[in-house]
Amino acid sequence: MKKTQEQEVQNSESLKQSSRSLAKTELLTQIDDMQNVEQNISFSTLIWTFILVFFMLLFILPKIYIANQVYYVSKDINKQYHKFTALREENRYLKNQIEKFNYQNQIVNDVEIP
Repeated sequence: MKKTQEQEVQNSESLKQSSRSLAKTELLTQIDDMQNVEQNISFSTLIWTFILVFFMLLFILPKIYIANQVYYVSKDINKQYHKFTALREENRYLKNQIEKFNYQNQIVNDVEIP
């Protein structure tokens, strides 16, 4: 009777181990299957992505263009302003020269008259 009980215990233990190993292998195969599943995006997701990118470009590109145009216009304005200040200084210098010549002319005329 002891032998039969021992055999039954051994059989039950071996069944438990085999069921555990079977469960482990099933679990491992399920994990492998889940990891090996290809994850493709659907066509509608691709279309929505293209639409989103298109609208982003539609709003961003004009902003970049306008910013560049503002930069170049401000660069031209700055160049014209420098020319203007240079001409204003030259005008001030020429007015001083005219006043100097007029003063000299008046003094020379006053000296020659008597």
